[in-house]
Amino acid sequence: MLCMVWVYETTIRTLMPHFLQPFRRHNRAMSLQLRALWKLHQIDAAIVDIRHKASSMDPGRKIQAEIDRLTAVYEELGAKAKALNAELTDLETAQKGIEAKLKKIDADLYGGKVVNPREVEDLQHQIETLKKQRAKNDERILELWELAPPANKAADEAKTHIEAKRQELVEHQRKMLELKKTLEAEFKELNAKRPAAVQGVSAGLLARYDAIRQKHGGIGMTTVDRKGNCTMCGTLLPKKTVEAALEDKVVTCDECHRIVYATEGMI
Repeated sequence: MLCMVWVYETTIRTLMPHFLQPFRRHNRAMSLQLRALWKLHQIDAAIVDIRHKASSMDPGRKIQAEIDRLTAVYEELGAKAKALNAELTDLETAQKGIEAKLKKIDADLYGGKVVNPREVEDLQHQIETLKKQRAKNDERILELWELAPPANKAADEAKTHIEAKRQELVEHQRKMLELKKTLEAEFKELNAKRPAAVQGVSAGLLARYDAIRQKHGGIGMTTVDRKGNCTMCGTLLPKKTVEAALEDKVVTCDECHRIVYATEGMI
């Protein structure tokens, strides 16, 4: 079975060029009208491509969206780190105040300034209360010494990511500006070439081409691939359409209705 398929494919490849030889000979004398129209089409297709590239240019929306997301994360992490650091600072300040009070009370008790038993008892109660508060603060300070550094690191990393993305945005926008200038220059050059290209096409053929072009996104012509398909819509063209195109007749694709342009390169 495989042998039969190979023989069939070999036969087709051998006979097909001979079958199309009359059309290939005629194709060498392709009418000036279709050649001129094809050159015009190439200019128009390039203009369409430039417009498509220009409309799809991203000024950096995706990168900016990522910056906004990272900024929200940074604000959350920064607020958490700030709260922990503020609490730690407050507790350390409170501890200094407690130490100062204990030192003063100790001086009052043992310096002979307080002799009244009730006052002594009151000061001793204050010492006990202050020491309990100091112990509680010490416990929380130890916790904060563990919590604050990772929180600060996370916030710093988020800030670093934002700065990197901002640099990426600047570079992206620079490239987009360069691309914009390039596209504008190419667009200007192509539009300058178009009037001369139009001169080589008859008024009737040009009107037909422009009407098709306006209905199909600026592309009014198509070609035939090696399998006989329209290269724009992929439709398999009838044999008579391909033959007519090879004979320099103005024919269109049955599906997309663009003018078919056939060359020796299709086989």
